[in-house]
Amino acid sequence: MKDIIKEKKNGVLKNIRIALKAWFRRYPSAWILVPVYLAIRIATPFINTLIPSLAIRSIGQGNVKKFVVLICLSLLVFTIINAAANIMGTYVQAQRTYTRLAGYTADFAHKTLTTDYQNIEPQKKQKILGKAAQSLSSNWKGVEHLMIQTTEFSILTFGIITYGSAVLILDWKILVVTLAMFVFDVALRTHAIKYSDSKREESSEIWRKKYYIMQKSLNISAGKDIRIYQLGNWFHKLLCEVVIARGKLEKKLQLRWYLPTVSGTFFNFGRDFIAYSILIKRVLEGQMDIATFTLYLGIISGFTGWIYSLSERFNNIRRSSHEFNDLHDFMNLPDKERKTLAAPEIETAAPEALEGARNKAPQITFKNVSFAYPDVEKNTIQNLDFTIKVGEKIALVGNNGAGKTTIVKLLCGLYDQTEGEILVDGKTIDDIGLDKYQDKISVLFQDTNPMAFTIEENITGLEEGQCDQTRLEDSLKKSGLWEKVQSLPHKEKTYITQTFSDEGILLSGGETQKLLFAKAIYKNGSFLILDEPTSALDPLAESKIYEEYNNLAAGKTAVFISHRLASTKFCDRIMFLENGSIVECGSHEELMAKGGKYKEMFDIQAQYYREDCHSELVSESQL
Repeated sequence: MKDIIKEKKNGVLKNIRIALKAWFRRYPSAWILVPVYLAIRIATPFINTLIPSLAIRSIGQGNVKKFVVLICLSLLVFTIINAAANIMGTYVQAQRTYTRLAGYTADFAHKTLTTDYQNIEPQKKQKILGKAAQSLSSNWKGVEHLMIQTTEFSILTFGIITYGSAVLILDWKILVVTLAMFVFDVALRTHAIKYSDSKREESSEIWRKKYYIMQKSLNISAGKDIRIYQLGNWFHKLLCEVVIARGKLEKKLQLRWYLPTVSGTFFNFGRDFIAYSILIKRVLEGQMDIATFTLYLGIISGFTGWIYSLSERFNNIRRSSHEFNDLHDFMNLPDKERKTLAAPEIETAAPEALEGARNKAPQITFKNVSFAYPDVEKNTIQNLDFTIKVGEKIALVGNNGAGKTTIVKLLCGLYDQTEGEILVDGKTIDDIGLDKYQDKISVLFQDTNPMAFTIEENITGLEEGQCDQTRLEDSLKKSGLWEKVQSLPHKEKTYITQTFSDEGILLSGGETQKLLFAKAIYKNGSFLILDEPTSALDPLAESKIYEEYNNLAAGKTAVFISHRLASTKFCDRIMFLENGSIVECGSHEELMAKGGKYKEMFDIQAQYYREDCHSELVSESQL
């Protein structure tokens, strides 16, 4: 991954071109606004320097009336120009900010929501994601800071050319000292940037930990555990540790940035000594009057300040460009091809044909499939070789850590296998297209929680008013949530939690299971995957829900995953996993007769399934 990312690093000039292109494309008025703004900003300090010189010249001539008129006129011009600069600056800043927010941040959010799951779950990818998020977190980082610093750098460059010409005419020694100061300052700031780059990984980790702690502190569900188990002090301690770590790192970083300031002080002393010596000598020799002395003194001071700022802006541009590359690193992560039907195909195909293709239960084949998570040497699953026939119900069982959830991720196309092939009706997922394949899947994960949207939006995944109302009602009734929804004032328009509505509600654990069940019913995918969705329920309640899931699975290819065995009653075959391999496979009766690991686990758990709906299983196990 590091090699891939290094190849995609952009240079400063390329990043400036990308950022400005995005800005000017979003706001065409910037083509006029920015040049005018630059011209006014360049003229403003010169006028500010000229006013004292004019005042002194008028006083020296003894013409009070001329002095008053000249000063008033100069101040009026300066005020108008300064006001124009402030107004234009506001517009320029707004354009840059909205380019970051409405452009880059929106694209970043879309990427995080749609990119392949394997681009966000592994820790290495989370670090890339964290640094990208940091680069968009404010106007003093990444792309917006790059636009700001480029604007300011342009102003300084034109100003330095103008002021530098005047200084050169006065005396070349002043210019040499100032340029020497600039070169030395750039060298020190380059050192500071390199040190900052070496610490950016550490800085990103601290930021990620702080963000996690803050998010959990504000999370309503986590808030119950924090209070009941008195974790408040512990969370506070963790946050303090992160803040202290950030403070220590910041001190090290700032130390490198203090050095240019200290060196600048000594150079300024040398520059001022030379400048004053030259100017005073010329005044004493009658080669220069006091007004010109004042004007040149202002020009030299302004030129030096701009040279110093040029060094600062230049290095800020480099630093912002590096942060902008953090965003590129994430945005350039490759994704699978997401094939969809082309427009002509959609227009010519009959609706029932499209629906039929989507609802056709698939056959799934694993051919010697192995998988290892990124940066983990040991395979989580090893040489899996099996076929799930069309319409067949399979149970994947085993203890925690056996590899069941990893198989689910592969079945869902969230990860690519490390070795072997996964075929769907004889084709790879890449051949089918990830979106088209995932459209077939209805999946319930063990760790899924409802989003803070309405019940309707949670079930349908569509904005309010866009769903099939009849289909929604059917889903609510089949899931057992209909009566609950009808009892609410806003019915299916009711928000879950009070994040977006004061009238939002909290669902119980059982109601949440029914909501997720309704979501799967509404989608009606032809491939049903249940990844321990009832792990929080007691065994008897779990068994009842699995009966409802079994009805949903009619006519579909289905995979039931559990470390408990409530699902096995309904399945055609059971695969018992251990250490990432299938160690037993067969029907419930076959595995019970075999007397192996499955029977051992079932005998331990069977005592918890003593309701009438389990009498058949209890009889078979001779309990």
